[in-house]
Amino acid sequence: MDTHEPRSADTIFAQMHRELRAFNPEVPESSERMDPILRILLQMYANQLANIDRKVGSTWEVAKASLIRSLAPECRRWPVPAFTVMKCQPSDPAVEVDPHTRFFHKEKREGGQTFFFSPLRTEKLLKALVKHVYLKSGDKLVKLSSDSPSQAASAQPDTTNGGNDQLFIAIEYDGPSAHLSKAVAFLNGDPAALKQIRWGRWYPGTHFGSFYEDSSFCPGLGCTLEELYQTNGNALDWGGLRSTADLFQPLADSFAVLPEEFSTTWDAGPPSETLASLIAKYGIEPPTEDNLWWIRIDLPPGGDRAKLLEPLGIHFDCFVVVNKTEQTSFKHTGGSRLVELELPESISTIFEVTSVIDSNNREYVPTHEVLSDRELGHYSLEERSDRLALWFDFTTQIDNPPDAIKVAYTITAGVEANGISAGSITELYENHPGIDEALNIISVSGAIPAKTEEQVISEASSRLRSRDRALTFDEIAKWTKSFDPRIQNVTCHNGVQRFERGVRRCIVVTVAANKDDFHSDEETGLLEHRLASFLKARTPVNTQFAVEIDLR
Repeated sequence: MDTHEPRSADTIFAQMHRELRAFNPEVPESSERMDPILRILLQMYANQLANIDRKVGSTWEVAKASLIRSLAPECRRWPVPAFTVMKCQPSDPAVEVDPHTRFFHKEKREGGQTFFFSPLRTEKLLKALVKHVYLKSGDKLVKLSSDSPSQAASAQPDTTNGGNDQLFIAIEYDGPSAHLSKAVAFLNGDPAALKQIRWGRWYPGTHFGSFYEDSSFCPGLGCTLEELYQTNGNALDWGGLRSTADLFQPLADSFAVLPEEFSTTWDAGPPSETLASLIAKYGIEPPTEDNLWWIRIDLPPGGDRAKLLEPLGIHFDCFVVVNKTEQTSFKHTGGSRLVELELPESISTIFEVTSVIDSNNREYVPTHEVLSDRELGHYSLEERSDRLALWFDFTTQIDNPPDAIKVAYTITAGVEANGISAGSITELYENHPGIDEALNIISVSGAIPAKTEEQVISEASSRLRSRDRALTFDEIAKWTKSFDPRIQNVTCHNGVQRFERGVRRCIVVTVAANKDDFHSDEETGLLEHRLASFLKARTPVNTQFAVEIDLR
């Protein structure tokens, strides 16, 4: 969507003079030597055309702003907060952590900044510990260990892919089985190993040393990241067409949700006879614990089994947190029927408006989200001087306006939170009765700056012209720029890329960015994965992308 710049009267007069000389060569080259009456007429027409051009420009700006508001009525700049994975030690068999729980990290320097992190949803943590992991590959068995990978690697089982390769996992858990329903297991290890585990078939153990064959499930076919992180049954809105799957793409194979049909039949018991005989055959120390909760995973035919020998972690007390801080703004209406409430923070730091409620406990939603429910009030959003203002109109109501209005919203520190190392976030802002210890097990990354005005305009234009699809190199470049404001330039060309089965045609997308905007190579690698996922969803089926980051 191009910006319309109105022409001045002098510019129009000079253009009319050139066209007149092209039509009549006898017209003097200098406008000062023209016939005075002719010059006055041209200047009069030029002033009239300049006024018309300014009116056209003003109409264009109003129409453009209205169009953008129709596509993005929430008047936000959509900063994406940084994320990490927290591992907590629960004090009870099952503990819930709500989105109001705050973990924080204080920079150890003078004037250091404090970064707060909170969950995206209410998380359920289990005091469940993985005690043993066995890999059966072919006719061999090896005990895997996340603490000493060299011990597992020294056994060297048959890593050729077979149709009956299996993982046996023993879990120590003393709580009631009802808490196991919808429990989330976080898988931490080599990406190739995680993909094999997530796309395997999981079978619950029994109390008599076997496995229920009719209660199995495949995590890869179950709950996705989009379904895992929702608000009121709807996918999280990250601005534009960015999705949860795009932003958390590195964690796509890291979560497995235990369905109810799996957990209701799962029970603690001894190891199966097949596993016990293999343990005795290979001289492996048998489990000393009684009544462990066993899981058998039938691995898929594909995949490199050697990747499973590397350190592997399976945790039931991990969850994703993002860099956000909840704030509250309060205003007395003073009996006014037209109330403005301006949030003090910059609009580029506002992550979301979580709730708006008045002194009568009436809830309010944005005007563009108003449905038929008359119990809900509504407000309008306006961006003004780098601030977000909320307008409340009570002029159509018979009752008196409320005494006060309270707005709860969250802000984020943006890209400044990127680069916090693993193990640095260990404190809670307020003590949680069910958490003894906390630690982030991966480094903080993933923050994207707020969208610029040029980005919003370009995205609105692309969505109107292409119907949310990119069919040409120019459209692909525009969509790429709309994803992250740190992207300065994008070029596309046809190419080929290698993959596990050979080579294939692809579109090479070269992204130019300033190296000072990124903290580490891991951050640029994350941008590559995110862009590949984002562009794949914007283009026809079977289009492959090879994203290259050129830091200057």
